[in-house]
Amino acid sequence: MKPSVLPHAQPQARPLSGAAEPLYVLKFGSSVLRTIEDLPRVAGELYRLRRAGRRIVAVVSALAGETDRLFAEAEAVTGPVSCRSIPDLVSLGEERTAALLRLACDRIGLPAEICRPEELGLETSGDACDSQPTSLDPFHLEHKLAASGLVIVPGFVGMGEDGQRSLLGRGGSDFSAVFLAGELGADRVRLYKDVDGVFESDPARTPDARRFAEVSWADALEVARPLIQAGSVEYAAARSLPIEIEAIGSTRPTCVGPITSEPLPQKPEPRLRIGLAGYGVVGQALAARLKDDPRFEIASILVRQPQRTRAVPPPCSLTNDVGTFLDAGFDIFVDALSCDSTGASLCRTLLSRGIHVASASKRVVSSHLPLLAGAAASGGARLLYSAAVGGSAPILETVSRAAAQGRIEEVVCVVNGTVNFILDRLSRGAGADEAIALARAAGFAEEDCAADLSGADAAAKLRIIAHHAFDISPQALDVTTQSLDEEAIARIEASGERWVQVAHLRRLDGRIEAGVGLRPLSELPELGAPAEEWNRAVVTLADGSVYRCVGRGAGGPATAEAIAADLDEISRGRAGIAQDRTRLAS
Repeated sequence: MKPSVLPHAQPQARPLSGAAEPLYVLKFGSSVLRTIEDLPRVAGELYRLRRAGRRIVAVVSALAGETDRLFAEAEAVTGPVSCRSIPDLVSLGEERTAALLRLACDRIGLPAEICRPEELGLETSGDACDSQPTSLDPFHLEHKLAASGLVIVPGFVGMGEDGQRSLLGRGGSDFSAVFLAGELGADRVRLYKDVDGVFESDPARTPDARRFAEVSWADALEVARPLIQAGSVEYAAARSLPIEIEAIGSTRPTCVGPITSEPLPQKPEPRLRIGLAGYGVVGQALAARLKDDPRFEIASILVRQPQRTRAVPPPCSLTNDVGTFLDAGFDIFVDALSCDSTGASLCRTLLSRGIHVASASKRVVSSHLPLLAGAAASGGARLLYSAAVGGSAPILETVSRAAAQGRIEEVVCVVNGTVNFILDRLSRGAGADEAIALARAAGFAEEDCAADLSGADAAAKLRIIAHHAFDISPQALDVTTQSLDEEAIARIEASGERWVQVAHLRRLDGRIEAGVGLRPLSELPELGAPAEEWNRAVVTLADGSVYRCVGRGAGGPATAEAIAADLDEISRGRAGIAQDRTRLAS
């Protein structure tokens, strides 16, 4: 194909005010969001990018078949009569998807806002069912982005010149995303598809079809017309706006932009094999989360009681024999064990053999981090442990990002979702025993939750945070703790206030002061209002800059999502994973 370029005008983007984090506009269409079963993976992609410090406008289409169904319903009512109000019905498909996706995000502890068509400020002209976007007033969108960093937008819909809803024509969600990106001055616009980029022919029909790394706007109108709406490509060309086309989990998007490169044949990546130790609440949630992810395969699961019935059927056989577990051979080890000694031993051994590790054990990481880091360095493996600290609250990533910008003076955080849930229930009038029972019933507390109530759990997490904030060994940090005991509970109940278990780190007289204590929420306005099992962190730099994060601090789905994001990070560096797998057991 001869490279070609459409003529275009100079871009006139209007960047969002006060933008500190890069802004991504992402579009998820019905080829990706086919049914509600696809929602967790899309929510996981949004979580991954938010954890990496991106602000996101996520544009969604209706689920597969929904738009056709709604058009058919409208026609059944109107018959041959042309009715201006058809967009009011048809646009409900996109609004339903937006609401469902927000629920999926909430489930894993990812805050999100929805910007509905009447708020979005996207004005259109032309036919009500095939209109063209003309302008954008981002006032409400800016405020929602500032509030949560993630705004979900029903695509395909704008507001006509008469103030009523209008549709952007078939494939209009592509146009919604590209138009928003251009008008907002986004750093990146990405359209997620069910194929990994633009190919010279349909890879579903031609398995050896070659893929473009780059394709020009003009050539995309020819070769990618079934994949991308033509209007969105023409708009992008006029604004010199590159568009990325990729599948979820891809590391190599096709860039639709000024040039076309020679298409190249593609080799499928082998699935990464996972050895999962622990199949309780977190392990089962992780298995459910990875079920439809083609990049990963859970190859072996280590448990104490293989015969016990589980709510989530295991994807492979269970074993309580370490040798049998290792014999399966895997690329990544996930530690979701409650047994610290077994977890620490396996982590250290496997890291030294070049097996990457994603750990959810704060006790293992806090107690053995220098040894584990040394084993990882000697084996050329990666050690990731975001889930060990904040659940789905990306505390370590936020602290590391802040530390890269300047000297950290203070970290104030809620890091134990179990205790925060119990304190929330106490503030609502529940007794201590009832509050603890409710936490266990919700899957937030183990039968023995003494480490949570004593502050030891939060102290272990605080030591890991201190390592990232101040580059000190976790074992070198002295942490004072305050227990949630009968005396403390009586004081809390008498106060009539909402209390939190707060962990803090601050520089003081040349040392790092660290503690875990109980305080009324009214004394901590910087934390906002952490409800139930939600965790929060506020990081303050010497220059006064503040970094914040929030997420669910307990429960299987939230912790599993943090592990899944670690697995994604490992997958993106898979060049370091040996392709010739050998048996791990000697």
